[in-house]
Amino acid sequence: MNYNKIFTKKERFQFGCYQLLDHFFGRERVFKWFEKSRRKFFKDLHERLKNEGELGKTIPIERRKNISLKEFKSHYIKKGIPVIIEGGAKDWGCVKNWSLDYFKNLYGEEEILFVDHEKIEVDYERLKLKEVIDGISSGKGKYYRFYPLLQRHPEHLADFDYDWMLKVRHKWILMENFQAFIGGKGSYTAMHNAQADNIFTQVYGEKDFYIFPPEQSVVFDPDPVQNVYRNGSYRNEKGEVFNPFDPNYELHPMYKYVDKVYVHLEAGDIFYNPPYWWHAVKNPTESIGVGYRWVSPINSFKRGPLYFFLDLFARNPSMFKSYKLAEEDINLIQLAQTGRLKKYKKETN
Repeated sequence: MNYNKIFTKKERFQFGCYQLLDHFFGRERVFKWFEKSRRKFFKDLHERLKNEGELGKTIPIERRKNISLKEFKSHYIKKGIPVIIEGGAKDWGCVKNWSLDYFKNLYGEEEILFVDHEKIEVDYERLKLKEVIDGISSGKGKYYRFYPLLQRHPEHLADFDYDWMLKVRHKWILMENFQAFIGGKGSYTAMHNAQADNIFTQVYGEKDFYIFPPEQSVVFDPDPVQNVYRNGSYRNEKGEVFNPFDPNYELHPMYKYVDKVYVHLEAGDIFYNPPYWWHAVKNPTESIGVGYRWVSPINSFKRGPLYFFLDLFARNPSMFKSYKLAEEDINLIQLAQTGRLKKYKKETN
């Protein structure tokens, strides 16, 4: 994929040093220690990019049809290159059968854990799945992320070509899981990245992504990781994370110089998102998608050596505790991060 690598090795090394110090000593403390040099680093970086005058481009993702398993694995998975396999899942049972009504009829009375991932400080809710679906159908619904459908109902594994997934993923892995994402028109997830490989199947409706390669993390300048997910920086006068679907370059001036990759999925498309690629997601229609994630430590380290190393020292919760919680419901990771996991478990038991 031919995106412009605008940051030098020296700049990425200096940025990496700040990230290491932030993680182990705390960002506020490190900023006090190195405030002058840190502000100068980003000021000089911005001035260089502005003087060079080359604005970032929007690059369409590579789209393939009828790609062989061997080529998909050797060229894209092993090299960490994002790609869409157009219609790759069009004959899978999930694409043929799933819809909002399908889930409502089957599991409408099922209780789910709902966490607002845009406002994790807001308390969690215990909802019926039909409440979420009815809300989406009325145009005012919540975006339900990480529905642990296959953990609760493993018979739906037959709705996917799981054998194909096992053949294309890496052999030595630490974790694998499936999560469904159910959202209404206009629902959105802000910028973030994570260590897992992700084969994302668009099952129903449409979905859009903007993705950014790990080399551009200098622009994102994220806070130290809490668990296994990083969010984009919100350090500006309005406290807003950069939104590539509605970019505000006055608040986020350096973003105008980085290339971004646009991803549009329709039902039946398969999207491979490699580890540590930054991404924001928006649903232009009612949407159901399913991510199949796995963590290959070797591949994750290759794609993002600094961030994988720092993930090993995540504490809230730890990387391995996050894996364990994800086996039940990834939303539990957010409860652990905000200190509400024990309360939820006590209520559940």
